[in-house]
Amino acid sequence: MPENPAVTSVIDGEKLEDLVGLCLSGGGYRAMVFHAGAIFRLNQLSLLGKLDRVSSVSGGSMAAAALALAYPKFKYDENGRVTNLEETFLAPILKQSQDSIDVASGFAGLNPFSSAAAESARSYDSNLTKGASLTDLPRRPTFVFNATSLLTGNAFRFRRDFVADWKVGQFTGLNLRLADVVAASAAFPPFLSPALIDLSTGKLVEESKGKLAIAPYTEKAVLTDGGVYDNLGTEAVWKRCRTVLVSNAGRPFGFETDPKENWLQQSLRVLDIAMDQSEDLRERILMHAFLTEARRGAMWGLNSGAEDDAARPPLLSPAELKAAREVSTRLWRMPRDTQALLLKAGYAHASVSIRKHYGEHRGGPIDVADGDWPAP
Repeated sequence: MPENPAVTSVIDGEKLEDLVGLCLSGGGYRAMVFHAGAIFRLNQLSLLGKLDRVSSVSGGSMAAAALALAYPKFKYDENGRVTNLEETFLAPILKQSQDSIDVASGFAGLNPFSSAAAESARSYDSNLTKGASLTDLPRRPTFVFNATSLLTGNAFRFRRDFVADWKVGQFTGLNLRLADVVAASAAFPPFLSPALIDLSTGKLVEESKGKLAIAPYTEKAVLTDGGVYDNLGTEAVWKRCRTVLVSNAGRPFGFETDPKENWLQQSLRVLDIAMDQSEDLRERILMHAFLTEARRGAMWGLNSGAEDDAARPPLLSPAELKAAREVSTRLWRMPRDTQALLLKAGYAHASVSIRKHYGEHRGGPIDVADGDWPAP
């Protein structure tokens, strides 16, 4: 096989390009609001107009949906900063965070004529997506919404131009509501899962066919939360983009002094450990790539500064850092003071990490002093 001159390190791939990608993790409403704060900092650094790809899972997909639909409405100043970010992007997110849906949607899953995912989608459509379809997404950046297939155990991806499970293939011609896409990406098991997508009306692209391009895999997708496969949403960006920005508001892993021994709680604990280790592995690979300059960019999250006060963002007091980490990931009505805390936390963590790891000295943006983080 001939060498590819574009591949410059052992962790580069055939598809890697000089693109900028943003990853938005899962973590329910907490993640959605935290990411909104981080996106305001990206805007202050004139980075929003430079994004080529946005990959999201679960709560991150709620923020991504609001961001995608806001892009065509953005107005930029002479420095490339969006001047109407609050009304186009933040307002729908704050409205969504006021809508309690996890309990009601969970009970709807007991209704044979509805589903938890369908009930969740009603809320997203009312607050975030306003009847938009997947094909209404902007051409740039490329937005990738990630779910997990219960049929194949693989990532299932939604884009404006196709949906795909790489073990099955790419499907075009599907008329999907963006609200249903978000509900699939955020179908947290077991209460909001599964989400069902009818693939039978789409066209399977011939050259994309995988080894499972047969029924029933080509007829339907049975999906759960994208965070089950990759809670950071990095894979769709890692393979394409040399610059990677990761915002992580997933649940901090908790220690237990008295682990439960009954089969249910023990199983849940084992699942938490497995998912935490999977996420840690992705983070370690990415940090190694930053250190070796195979990738450039930054990664920030709620855990930064939790065990080392020197790593705490100066904008956050120890009490604020602790309080932000303790916010529930549930999809229930978020108090105004919690909204304000998470917006500030997302802004503060993004600011510190980008300044340290992706500053002008590393090919990143010119620094701008902290200030004017968003408020509800």
